Amino acid sequence: MVATLEELAAVLEQAPIGVLVLKQGRIAWVNARLAELIDQPQTECLGKRLAETPLAEWRNDPLAIDTKSGRRWLKVSRLEPLVGGEAFYFEDCTEQVELKQTVSALGERLKALEITDPVTGLKNRRAILKELDRQISRSRRYQNPLALIRLSLEANAAPERRQELMRAFSQTLRDKLRWADEIGVLDPCTFLVVLPETSLEDAKELVVKLLSDRIAFQLQDNEGKLRYGVAAWQKGDDLNKLLKRIEQDQEIDLSALLS
Repeated sequence: MVATLEELAAVLEQAPIGVLVLKQGRIAWVNARLAELIDQPQTECLGKRLAETPLAEWRNDPLAIDTKSGRRWLKVSRLEPLVGGEAFYFEDCTEQVELKQTVSALGERLKALEITDPVTGLKNRRAILKELDRQISRSRRYQNPLALIRLSLEANAAPERRQELMRAFSQTLRDKLRWADEIGVLDPCTFLVVLPETSLEDAKELVVKLLSDRIAFQLQDNEGKLRYGVAAWQKGDDLNKLLKRIEQDQEIDLSALLS
């Protein structure tokens, strides 16, 4: 049994995807589903060119349509089964596109979390050591000076207060350091500051200036102290050698400066 044109039209009218027919470049017919998708009456589309409708950018994959109920995304297929005409099929893929966008956004957030300390918002241990390794390679290649500052908080306070102090310290460091300097957190109580193009002497002067401002660090009397270490890259240094030397230098106690 062969279906008549009228029967085929009736089937397409009830199809779950949008259907549009162009004749001589103008819309000759649309089904109810397409009218629903683009939020326009069927009769309003007839006689228009695609460029005069919300489907003007039909070549985009997927096609974005703004309707009263929000943005929809349509997958477009184009056929030329008619003499002097074309047929277009529009499938609603909004759910799939929004899911993909959500997954992408979550991926970006996860990527940020992988390199960010959750308390201070600074680079975490993995990220700051990666940056330090990059700077060491740069100094090794160009013989540029490179210095480090290691700051450790020793506070007699509850965990919540220690986190509050670490957040305050991180903001102070952001405010007082150069844009080119990199700050990260090695552990819950330790900062590492990477100072490109900085000599050992300049780094020592900088740390004394930083830590002499007790008010900026919001450290109360008898609440605790900060220890610091300073080291500079030397020929033959790798990441581990440089970190070991700055840990040894950190035995110096700055509590007298902060009292």
